[in-house]
Amino acid sequence: MNDNLISLANKSSCTGCGVCVDVCAKSCISMLKDGIHVYPHIDRTQCIGCKKCMSVCPSLHTLEFVDIIKQKYYACRHKNLSAVKTSTSGGVGTALAEHAIDNGFYVVGVVLTQDGVVKHAIATRKTEIQAFKGSKYVQSDSVGIYKKCLQVIKEGHKILFIGTPCQIEAMKCIVPVSLQDCLLTCSIICHGVNSPYVWSDYRDNIEKKYHSKLVNYNFRCKSHGWQKQNGSPNLRVSYELASGKKVDVPSWKNQFHCWFGQHYIMRPSCFNCQYRTEERHSDLVIGDFWNIDKVKEGLDTYNGVSVLITTTKKGENFFNSNPYLEAIPVDGKKSVAVLKGLINKKTQETQDKELQIAKAFEGEYCRNGFEYMAKKYPNPTLLTQVINKIKSLL
Repeated sequence: MNDNLISLANKSSCTGCGVCVDVCAKSCISMLKDGIHVYPHIDRTQCIGCKKCMSVCPSLHTLEFVDIIKQKYYACRHKNLSAVKTSTSGGVGTALAEHAIDNGFYVVGVVLTQDGVVKHAIATRKTEIQAFKGSKYVQSDSVGIYKKCLQVIKEGHKILFIGTPCQIEAMKCIVPVSLQDCLLTCSIICHGVNSPYVWSDYRDNIEKKYHSKLVNYNFRCKSHGWQKQNGSPNLRVSYELASGKKVDVPSWKNQFHCWFGQHYIMRPSCFNCQYRTEERHSDLVIGDFWNIDKVKEGLDTYNGVSVLITTTKKGENFFNSNPYLEAIPVDGKKSVAVLKGLINKKTQETQDKELQIAKAFEGEYCRNGFEYMAKKYPNPTLLTQVINKIKSLL
């Protein structure tokens, strides 16, 4: 075949969704490590040039949707307080998953396995969706999940697919138009996905430091509440080791989360994310409702509040019939103005600068490893944080 016939997204735009792997008729595409991220690699000796991979790549074409309605915004949380307390914000993802299971749906979400891998999985029972709770600030391994979902849909079942906007696009790309009614999608408000390899190195570093295996990790612990009294996010990280030792610290004191916050280990495509717009292609959108006080006063926000956006009629109907949610309609324009990560609020110059810093960090990391980088790029002190905050306001 002519190698030039097959050309997937370049490294700056490839989201790493892996849908190209799932559709390859000859199984000649693999997601391989390149730097600190994964990218598709084609075995040209086996490729037959069918171009199925190109036809489903979300980065190579834009989907058009005719069912988009005027979006509606809600401040939401699960009616069960224990579900709220054990979720990242308001427990809305859990409520959606429970309602889906009640109605015979298969539910697809992200789990953190016992060996520390972040990956997509399918649940058919309520006990299984408990593993979907909580944010995982690592790029999930979604290879194989699209093919499984398509098979489930072809067998006559419905699916609720929860993921990042780029993963939602990938799922929609692989499902034929004639079967789209069986697919309900819910995208999360995403700030960017981080390197699974740095995450693995970080875990190894913890276990080496404490001479014990990491048995539990919470990327967003709410031991001190969801939001501070001044309205700013109360971001904390907690984990537990087999020895019984427990750690619960502000995220800025955690090395992995510090690098995440500074965008050092974020995937290159995330810096110019084409999905970070007000118009969304999923049926539903969920996330933390930071700054809710600026949109709706008087709400009890200590345990967490989520934003839920209905984008299509299908999503709106599913939301309206959900018995597990308590929701308050809120002003859409005000919500868009205060929500973090929903739309891109950075200049192109800023994005390009951050991307170059991340590329330099990646190169240095690959040459020197985790421990060296942790010494060179340590967690910021409280004084440094205050100075940086003042600079951002000037």
